Amino acid sequence: MKRNVQKKGKLFPFFLFLICFGLMIPGYSHFTNQDSVTTLFLVRHAEKIKDGSNDPILTPEGEARAHELMYILKHVELDAIYSTPYKRTQQTSLPTAKDKNLKIQNYKPGERNFLEKVLNSNSGGTVLIVGHSNTIPILANELAGRQNYENLNDVTYDNFFIALVHSNGQTKIIRMRFGAHTPEK
Repeated sequence: MKRNVQKKGKLFPFFLFLICFGLMIPGYSHFTNQDSVTTLFLVRHAEKIKDGSNDPILTPEGEARAHELMYILKHVELDAIYSTPYKRTQQTSLPTAKDKNLKIQNYKPGERNFLEKVLNSNSGGTVLIVGHSNTIPILANELAGRQNYENLNDVTYDNFFIALVHSNGQTKIIRMRFGAHTPEK
């Protein structure tokens, strides 16, 4: 059984490639070389220990998911990594930051104009943003310009949002799952 889970996890980078490659197909011609596209990967922190504290660390499953995130982004050229200053988000970001030799830049949940700052600082680039069950959907909704996504359930850790932000503001968001399956509700 475990063997099948590992095989499924290794397919995620392939599907990620197909989605990104699909943007070059006619019908997605609004993404052209004359305008830049900024790619944002939005993920919730991995599984956390339930110790009653406000700043828990990751569980062993959470550490495995953080390494799965690094594996998924292995061949993606990241320009920046943003994380809230909590242990669980920092630990989720850390394997990828080490692999990419990037410094994790802290942001505050709910920080005013955060996405605007990220997009202006990384125009045409690729960025990983790690947040929380109630902040990642808010960021996705802000990018989409409408309320498409509800807060994630407290036990849902496998959502992965890819936002392709065109320089004219047009945005496409793809919602996927990665790593071990966690309940939706």
